[in-house]
Amino acid sequence: MTIIKFSQFLSAPVLAAMVLCSEAQAQDAPAAPAAPAPSATVAPATPVSVEPAAPVSVAPAAPVSVAPNPVPQVEIAASRNDDRRQSSTFRQVLGTADLVRYGDGSVLDVLRRQPGIVVSGVPGRKGGELSMRGLGSGYVRILLNGDPAPPNFLLDNLSPDVVERIEIMTVPTVEMGTQAIAGTINIILKRSSGKRQLQLRAGVFHDNDRTKPQVSATYGDQDESLAWLVTASARRMSADEPFLTRTDGSGEDGPILRHLEQYNEDRGWNWNIAPRITKKLGGDNSLTWQSYLAGIVYDSAGYGRTTFVQGPPTALANEDYTSEGSSLTVRNNLTWLSTLSSTSKLEAKAGATLVRSDSSSGVDYVDGHKRVLNRQDLARDNRNRSLIASAKLRNAYMDKHAFVSGIEVQHDRDELDRSDVIDAVSRLDQTGNSFRVDSRRHALYAQDEWDIAARVALYLGLRWERVSLHSENNLGRRVDYAKAMLSPVLQTVWRLPGTKSDQLRLGLARTWRMPQADSLIAGRTLSVNNTVTRPDSGGNPNLRPERALGLDLAYEHYLSQDGLVSVGLFARRIDDVTLTQSVREDGRWVARPTNSGRALARGITLETKFKLPQLVGGAPAVELRGSLSRTWSSVDAVPGPDNRIGTQAPLSINVGGDYSFKSAPISAGATVGYIRNGSVRLSRFETSAETNKRVLEGYLLWKIQPKMQLRLSGSNLLHEDDVKRSSYDGDTLWQTKTVTSPTYTVLRAILELKF
Repeated sequence: MTIIKFSQFLSAPVLAAMVLCSEAQAQDAPAAPAAPAPSATVAPATPVSVEPAAPVSVAPAAPVSVAPNPVPQVEIAASRNDDRRQSSTFRQVLGTADLVRYGDGSVLDVLRRQPGIVVSGVPGRKGGELSMRGLGSGYVRILLNGDPAPPNFLLDNLSPDVVERIEIMTVPTVEMGTQAIAGTINIILKRSSGKRQLQLRAGVFHDNDRTKPQVSATYGDQDESLAWLVTASARRMSADEPFLTRTDGSGEDGPILRHLEQYNEDRGWNWNIAPRITKKLGGDNSLTWQSYLAGIVYDSAGYGRTTFVQGPPTALANEDYTSEGSSLTVRNNLTWLSTLSSTSKLEAKAGATLVRSDSSSGVDYVDGHKRVLNRQDLARDNRNRSLIASAKLRNAYMDKHAFVSGIEVQHDRDELDRSDVIDAVSRLDQTGNSFRVDSRRHALYAQDEWDIAARVALYLGLRWERVSLHSENNLGRRVDYAKAMLSPVLQTVWRLPGTKSDQLRLGLARTWRMPQADSLIAGRTLSVNNTVTRPDSGGNPNLRPERALGLDLAYEHYLSQDGLVSVGLFARRIDDVTLTQSVREDGRWVARPTNSGRALARGITLETKFKLPQLVGGAPAVELRGSLSRTWSSVDAVPGPDNRIGTQAPLSINVGGDYSFKSAPISAGATVGYIRNGSVRLSRFETSAETNKRVLEGYLLWKIQPKMQLRLSGSNLLHEDDVKRSSYDGDTLWQTKTVTSPTYTVLRAILELKF
């Protein structure tokens, strides 16, 4: 049994910061009132849709509501922290103000500023992996309106302008799913506010001497029985990306040193549309149709040139290429909400998703005089169809006790056709060029939310889930795979006696991570120049799911004027952790995922936000916010040091502030971020490393008229180079590949209009 020592987290600087922040008190406002148990008639702080009989978004932590008509006056007066404070679960909500503050082009850029979340890559540019609790994107469950996100769903392709709010849960709930070892992010699309809406946001963003447009619009209205809303956004994509790769090492042919210079140009468009219609059926019954459409169209061109400083030259080392592709996602959901009695509600949902993506590229391998030596043509056509149905019954016992039970069924079919031809000769005859994957998911769950005492709230949940998969390729190779998991979850909050603003939280959860289909199927993707740092990639049908036990503790101190100080500790013990390792198979290097025993992740998170006068009397009314996340991890099967899980960032810090000028209708703010990466040992022979990142960004908002404002912002103002390194150090071979790419500042100007 592993004993986790949390004492190492409580260092002197950490305790000093906690004490300093907790002493901040308002000088011009009364103390925050005591936090009573959530009442059935109190509206949550996050604005709730008031569409006629629209299904109320039932977040796991939301107070139980049996009143048919919430009181809007209470919602206006409530603190922004009330929802988080009264919740029985570990849940934070990002509202409209957080989503639009910096004029970000994607939800991914919004999330990189949130406590405990780290995003690799460069702000304002495409790409980047999201991690929570120091664990990468595969450990984070992404939901769209409470349902699993569509295949190929990318947060950097989703505009914040079509999003109502984002819920971040570091401890899962059984209603949202337990395939969430690191946590859950639930993205709620915009819905009607109960009144006519007509908004337009149009502007440009500029980086690397290129200026590109972006635009979004919202239009909605309602009558006595019908409410509807349409939001849409579009953004031009354009990037010029140079890369410099240095490969050095030694092997059977002696020392090697190569320099690869690459240049890539990307052009394209990205768009999102999210229409929603709610029909009142009588009483509190309603029928809602929610659709989500997203698309990408792109083309690119570039070249690569290799200089052999030492060692023998390799074939196919210089290339000129072009590529193009597109992706279309269409999701439609129908939700029926029926009030069975004054204390019971039934919600039934059915949905269908279609995802279609295709891409093609042509590569000319040339000599030093640009004469074509070989021609490679690649193509992929991917089609995914998904059907999902669910039912959820909510029963309220008294006004502080609710029991929810539900069932979910999902069926997906994924079809892939691919080709890889060099000089009219296929390279996929032995690995397969056509695949079909059928997967089914069934789940049952029950959860109980109960304020068992005036200062104690309890959440208990149990979820059973089974996933089965069948895949087959054109060569007749089949994989049948099925796994199930029973996941209990406990969360509780204790509002400390004798205080009006302090509370403790505890979370215990059994979670898991199902392998992705492409990690299981036996097909292989072939690299052109096969080396230990450029291996083929393949699946492993013998992979087992990763299973985790999680413990979370948190202390929260609430200040007046929406202030907060929070300290959290967490630990995850993961069994059958999956690592990707490169091995020799039939004379080629192949990277395959394998189960590698047990891993332990642990850490501490600090968060605070307050107004400067609460700490320094007479200071300007600057709203300050800050967060720190320090994480550790170790994988038993990998020798140390630096045997962390994946690309875990040991340290991330964000500090920001906002200020509204009294002499002019202008507000401004800035954020400084720091991520410490360092070296990670992936296996006995393999390591990877990434440079530390320093990020500076800011914004200025000018309210020209009551319904017109101009937002100026800049991100990646330091524009430091991005450097990544991968190494292999074996008994008779060592090789290191270092990739360096410059980054650029992104500037935006957006005009926002309301009609």
